[in-house]
Amino acid sequence: MTGTRTYSSMRGGIKGFATDAARLYKVRTAGMAGDISMTLEQKATVESAYLSATNQPLENKQILVLGAGQTKREVIALGIANRVTAIDLDVIPTGWRPGPYVQLFRQNGPVRTAKTVGRKMLGIDHRFTKSLCAELGVQAPKPATYLQMDASKMTFGDATFDVVYSFSVFEHLPDPKAVLREAMRVLKPGGVLCVSLHLYSSEGGCHDLRIFAGQRESIPYWAQLRPAVKHTVIESCYMNEWRLDAWKQLFTAECPGGELRTDRHHEPYGSQLAAELKSLRAAGELADYSDEEVLAVNLRCLWTKPNAAARD
Repeated sequence: MTGTRTYSSMRGGIKGFATDAARLYKVRTAGMAGDISMTLEQKATVESAYLSATNQPLENKQILVLGAGQTKREVIALGIANRVTAIDLDVIPTGWRPGPYVQLFRQNGPVRTAKTVGRKMLGIDHRFTKSLCAELGVQAPKPATYLQMDASKMTFGDATFDVVYSFSVFEHLPDPKAVLREAMRVLKPGGVLCVSLHLYSSEGGCHDLRIFAGQRESIPYWAQLRPAVKHTVIESCYMNEWRLDAWKQLFTAECPGGELRTDRHHEPYGSQLAAELKSLRAAGELADYSDEEVLAVNLRCLWTKPNAAARD
């Protein structure tokens, strides 16, 4: 979202692309129901936060989605009753007009282009959109505005949006503080900021696709945090590797009065991880990390921008 690095920037470049593509296909298809459920949960969270902050339903509002991604799932869900603008460093093609794909190739490279084209040709995006719309009770998504833009240098005017939303993006940003300040700038007084980020310290926080595809046999738990086994990790994208305390300090300093909370894995996986952590601690590993830091999956920040009356 900032600079030249995008979510899909990978250390291996095109090498290993076929393997990654197969894993991505498995992740996207096998995990589609879970992705839809998560999208609906996030939609409900944003709606609840806005209602609590404003005593108004989240309808006919201007929403900005940071890091929309190629599947556009949050854009679709939030756009049912609102006007959504979505930005990303990646070009986000819609339909099959060749121009956007040429632009995607030129600006984001062959790997990103091949992933996007392959996913669309396999029908993954179409099936996901159709299933999500069915859950939302609509025939098709409403139009949204997609812009390629650096989130740390947005061109929108001050106080443009009623809601600024970001899901699993901030962990990929080289300069999260700059993006957070921009998000706060373009938010209207009384508007709501909703950020959910995937912690690098979580199990799976390294974004090794083998973990998400159920092929983690050769990857030790929390391998990215353990120097002796970190070499076993194959990260699929750029990660800034921020610690939980650093995130909390950022949001506490920049968004005073905001709500911060961590979410853990659902059961029974949560209990399994707790047992694995206990075993590793007995062996003297992960001593520099708290239980909360390694057992949490996401950190959420909900913040309402003070209006002029409140500041006075």
